[in-house]
Amino acid sequence: MFSAVTEDGQMFHLLGASQRQKLKQRRFFCPVCGGELAVKLGPQKAPHFAHKQNKSCSIDIEPESAYHLEGKRQLYVWLKTQQASPLLEPYIKSINQRPDIMGNIKGHMLAVEYQCATIAPDVFQKRTAGFKQAGIIPQWIMGYSRLKRTAPSFYQLSAFHWQFINAGPCRELICYCPETRSFCRLSHIIPFYTNHSYCSIQTIPIHLASARHLFFTESKSSLRYDNWMKAILRFRHKPHRFISKELNRLRMLFYEKRQTSLPFLPTEVFVPVKKGAVFKSPVFVWQGYLYLFITDLGAKRAPIHFSAVLQQCKLHIHKKNMSLRYECSEDCLFEAVKQYIDFLCKKGFLRETQKEVYVLNHPAEGVRSLQDLIERDRSCFIE
Repeated sequence: MFSAVTEDGQMFHLLGASQRQKLKQRRFFCPVCGGELAVKLGPQKAPHFAHKQNKSCSIDIEPESAYHLEGKRQLYVWLKTQQASPLLEPYIKSINQRPDIMGNIKGHMLAVEYQCATIAPDVFQKRTAGFKQAGIIPQWIMGYSRLKRTAPSFYQLSAFHWQFINAGPCRELICYCPETRSFCRLSHIIPFYTNHSYCSIQTIPIHLASARHLFFTESKSSLRYDNWMKAILRFRHKPHRFISKELNRLRMLFYEKRQTSLPFLPTEVFVPVKKGAVFKSPVFVWQGYLYLFITDLGAKRAPIHFSAVLQQCKLHIHKKNMSLRYECSEDCLFEAVKQYIDFLCKKGFLRETQKEVYVLNHPAEGVRSLQDLIERDRSCFIE
């Protein structure tokens, strides 16, 4: 931490402090528990305070790496340039919490938490709820070092990352790297596999970043269908030797009903649905079950009611054939399934005859070769 209380009760910040060696001659105390703090002036990390050994504090203080300390320092200085009147590590007594930085942006009080270490879900939720209870907007920023790119526009996103994504209204992930002095903003996050997602990526040098735009304006980045198409291509060429129980159930069902193996799954089960993040199951799993239901009705020339498709989705969730990433409302599930159906209509696979009632435009056809299927993928997703 960078903040402490002096013997005469004044708040003291290490940032910008001169004559650092003289600091060793003074005594500093924790503003939360009152315990004495040690001044750390090593060569590896920025000067900071730490509780003396075996001293417990009512606030969980995570060990801060050099990466974390430098990132927090840069964010604090940046918020000063944004006229946000930032406070460094203020103690909010009413909720017994101490955010990294607190600032006023667009008339809103924000608690900026720069998180570089793993944090337990219950701790994350408690901190987030605490800030909201105090009328403060929690703004989580992840250390960029915790991000792993797997392919162009694709990142490995675990449950740890999804905590941050779900905490904000725009469901975006904002990261900061103190080494490159830049923000990385991931938006329009659409899972392909459970832990691998497509993202629109925006890199913003900190000296060009606007706090108002970054924290309060939704990204205008667009979906790159070419990169999504490459993910489908990798799936089709991948040897599926080890697959999950969830995917194996779908594999057997497709083979039983359509004599179709995994590399030949139809184009229509790889639709990039923006609201599809509600599903923890891979995109081709949850859409695969809905596709089979839709095409079974279409083969009978029966009308396809949206309400029946939605009910089928709920049934498969109940049977654990597909799983949700987080608890969601009926509206959230409705929007995900509706976006899927709307895409199928846009591509001419379905036709709406009356409100939320559809017919299959043409029967589902088998493909003669993998190359034919790849060409079909390309015509569908490369616009």
